[in-house]
Amino acid sequence: FKKESSCRKMPSFSSYGRYIACAARAHYHPLSIYRKQVCKQADLLLAEYLLGDLFSREQKARDYAFYEPLTTHDSSLSACVFAILAAELGQTERAYAHFIQTARMDLDNHHHNTQHGIHTAAMSGTWLSLTGGFAGMRTYNGKLTFNPWLPDEWDGYSFNIVFRGSTLNVEVSSGRTVYTLKEGKGLSFLHKDVLVSLSSPGDQVQKA
Repeated sequence: FKKESSCRKMPSFSSYGRYIACAARAHYHPLSIYRKQVCKQADLLLAEYLLGDLFSREQKARDYAFYEPLTTHDSSLSACVFAILAAELGQTERAYAHFIQTARMDLDNHHHNTQHGIHTAAMSGTWLSLTGGFAGMRTYNGKLTFNPWLPDEWDGYSFNIVFRGSTLNVEVSSGRTVYTLKEGKGLSFLHKDVLVSLSSPGDQVQKA
């Protein structure tokens, strides 16, 4: 899974400090960067999100712990994936921190280049952090699942998704999640491994 078999033998770039607000390549010569353990974005963690049913929780935790201190997030595609994996692993503070980093990418000009154009990937990453991270939404083997939680900083959140022609509203607040079928012929999904079925528009169910 590591790009170089000798990667672990290299000194860690994290000892030079985290580079969340600026691109490492803009401040260090490539020869300095390539001789150290450093990662722009951890594609393995993206695979563990998209194909999560093929990886154990223990492996995800090991890989997240390995890449978290080494990743500079120079890519606007990076922080949202860390938010999703951190949420799945129960590291809620890190999940929220990475969400904020993604959501405020251009507002705070993290990469010092917003003047050249907005980071649309970070905008979609904000939605993914919410749905895939906080709501725990996954689609494995054609099955829609949710494992929602609420950040301490929020009173609640909601979003709509369209799955197999049906529109579902998901509303999460303290201690409860409400699912409402807005459009479609019916939809079945899992809420924390419990089967939920909504048969017609307007049907609603509340879960703890």
